[in-house]
Amino acid sequence: MMVVGARPQFIKSAPLIKEIVTKWKQICITIVHSGQHYDPEMSAIFFRDLGVPEPSLNLRAGSGSHATQTATIMKRLESSVAKAKPDMVIVPGDTNTTLAAALTAAKLGIPVAHVEAGLRSGEMTMPEEINRKLTDHCSMLLFAPTPNAAGNLKKEGLGKLAYLTGDTMVEALKTAMPAVDRKQSEVLSRFDLLQHEYVLATLHRSSNVDDLSRLGEIVHSLSRVAEKMRVVFPVHPRTRARLADLGLLGSLKKNRVTVTAPQGYVENLCLLSNAGCLLTDSGGMQKEAFMLHVPCITLRPVTEWPETLTRKANQLLTRPEMIPNMVSATAGDEELRNDIRHLRNPFGDGHASARIAGVIQRWVRNHRL
Repeated sequence: MMVVGARPQFIKSAPLIKEIVTKWKQICITIVHSGQHYDPEMSAIFFRDLGVPEPSLNLRAGSGSHATQTATIMKRLESSVAKAKPDMVIVPGDTNTTLAAALTAAKLGIPVAHVEAGLRSGEMTMPEEINRKLTDHCSMLLFAPTPNAAGNLKKEGLGKLAYLTGDTMVEALKTAMPAVDRKQSEVLSRFDLLQHEYVLATLHRSSNVDDLSRLGEIVHSLSRVAEKMRVVFPVHPRTRARLADLGLLGSLKKNRVTVTAPQGYVENLCLLSNAGCLLTDSGGMQKEAFMLHVPCITLRPVTEWPETLTRKANQLLTRPEMIPNMVSATAGDEELRNDIRHLRNPFGDGHASARIAGVIQRWVRNHRL
């Protein structure tokens, strides 16, 4: 059983699901959707874009505080796991769904496999850091995407459970690129954009959007950037609600920031691959920018992907008032873009899913005997 529930989980799970469904007939996989992300542009569109089977069960957990959401998923998932008695529960990423499913399975005595294990930012105020650490420590199989992640698991005494597999998002990106190539002209035309002459911005982490004073500063800085360079801002539903509370959506549009709904996977990659730079607080998009050779500015003091910080491919920024200057320097730096293009990809060779499926199949076979 694989349990997913949020946009980044759909992306990183799709290659593994397709690998198992098409090549590993001895593994029967059931997909459960927690309902953590329930807006169509954050959920249904991704199953369509990524070409994976629809979930057999949707728990419809919805939103709420971290405790409420995690508890709701656990309560609604428990009976399904107990009834199905799967040989293993697979949990990807570091969302509330990840932790809720891992705890539920572990309490029922079902082995847990964590895809994208071993990530550490060192910042325990981040909900994602809590989720990923606790999930790792109640899992039986840990699939590390990078040597750095595998090293973190070894330091915490989990090395014997860890497998260095590479990152499944490499496969997702490779699979999507033909569609991106076909569609990028249409997407750029739709938003009236020129290649490398705009900034793509995304925000969703609580440290940026729940602190309304900080969110206001970020909006002010985006408006200043838009005075000199186009800004495209696909707005996460939660972020949109916070902006509406502050009355800032109109301000963004008035200041020539292109505010749009979250885009599908292919459309988002079209916007990212052609951007002058990315301004984000997303972990997954830091990786995608690195793999697409797009300079990235991360609005956080730390990152769980230190591999992306090489040669300023990704730069951390904590002070919103510095956004305009950093964007100006980064988006126009062709030497930086060229440097990124020549960096080695630290996320693996694009065969992570086959490795993960192989380990799962052997583990289940050996432990059934």
